[in-house]
Amino acid sequence: MKNFLVGAHMSVAGGIHLAIERAINYGFNCLQIFTHSPRLWNAKKISQKEITLFNEFKSEIRCVVVHAPYLPNLASPDKTILDKSINTVYNDLIVADEINADFYVIHPGSHKKSGVDNGIQTLTNSLINIFRNYPPNLTFLLETMPGAGATIGGSLNELARVINNVHSKLPNVKIGICVDTAHVFAAGIDIRNETAVDDFISDISKTVGRTAVKIVHSNDSFEPLASKKDRHNHIGKGEIGIKGFENMMKKSLFRKLPWILETPKSNENSDIENKTALMNIYNNLINS
Repeated sequence: MKNFLVGAHMSVAGGIHLAIERAINYGFNCLQIFTHSPRLWNAKKISQKEITLFNEFKSEIRCVVVHAPYLPNLASPDKTILDKSINTVYNDLIVADEINADFYVIHPGSHKKSGVDNGIQTLTNSLINIFRNYPPNLTFLLETMPGAGATIGGSLNELARVINNVHSKLPNVKIGICVDTAHVFAAGIDIRNETAVDDFISDISKTVGRTAVKIVHSNDSFEPLASKKDRHNHIGKGEIGIKGFENMMKKSLFRKLPWILETPKSNENSDIENKTALMNIYNNLINS
C-alpha cells in the first residue's frame, strides 16, 4: 500500500485530533475532514491542544485534506450570504493551515440564476478577496460538480476560467481542482469507457492543465450517467462499477494522486470495505 494514497472523510467528533487517529486505525495513509459541522456557519474554536495533538499524529499520514463546510457560497449574488461565506472560508483556511493540511476543497458555488458569467466573476472576486487577506500555505482546490441548475463547476472550462482569473491577479496562489468520480459521471463523462477517460484527460490538458489535478474524490454513483444528481454509492456497487475505477486508475495522472472516499457510512466496516475495493483495483493493475 505504500505507493497507493488512499483515505476517507473522517468524523472530528470528540476533537479534531481523533479524526487522524481514526484514519490510522482504519489503515489509511490519507485523511479528509471538516474542521467543524458542515451545516453551521459558526464554528467552535479548536483548542491549541487539539491542534498540537493532530500535528503529532500527522507524521503517520501522507495527505490531509480539509473540506469546506456546505453553507458557504462564494458565487452568491446575495451580499449577506457572500460576506458570511467569505468570512467562513477565510477562518477555515487559517485552521487548515494550523493543522498543516495539504489541500482545502470547496464546491465552487451557485450563481442563483444570476448567470454563469456573473457567478464566475463573483467567485473569482471572493477568492481574490480571501487570498489577499490570507494567502494560505496549502493548495486550494475547486471540486468538479455534477452540473445541476445554477451550480458552477459542471465543466472543466468553468473551473479553468476561475483559476485563470485568480492567477491573473495573484499568480503565486496555489490553486487547482479535485476530481470527483461520481460528479464527473453525473455531468456526463462515462468513465466506464476508457476512451472517455482519455478524452477527459485531454480536456483537462486543454483547460485547467494536468498539474492542476491534485486529488480524486472516490465515489460510485447511485444515479445514472449524465443525471446531474449527486448521490454517492459504495465502490463497485453503483452505476460506475469497478470498471470505471479501473479505467481511472490505469492513468498515471489519477493513479498517483490521493484517492479520498466519500462513500456512505452504511456500517462500521464501510470505509474498510471501500478501501479494500480501491486497493484491489490498484494491486491488480500494478501486478498485471
